[in-house]
Amino acid sequence: MILAACEGRHWQYEILEHADGYVVRMRDLDTGDIDEDGATVFRTMPVAFAFAEMSAAFDRFTASTEEEADDAEMATDFAVSEQAFCDLSSRLCDGGVAGSLVQAWERRPADGPRLTLH
Repeated sequence: MILAACEGRHWQYEILEHADGYVVRMRDLDTGDIDEDGATVFRTMPVAFAFAEMSAAFDRFTASTEEEADDAEMATDFAVSEQAFCDLSSRLCDGGVAGSLVQAWERRPADGPRLTLH
């Protein structure tokens, strides 16, 4: 179930519930396809929302052209959303994990040997 979504120019960043927290995934606005490699898992909802907003702001900023009157505003929006994400991520100790790593961990046999690094 999608909890929320933030739209950029080319991508929609959707926040979903996940067994390990919250997933932010990317959906192509033109085709509706989901980019499975672009998923990120966060333990906390505020950081997931901040990441989605920052990603959408970055998408809008990078897609803008110099001729656009609001180009400076898009740059400011991105900078503000990036700072909000960094602050929340730091305070809540939630930097997110690539979705591909979570999928690899879930494919690991439960009864196999458990490896640890020291």
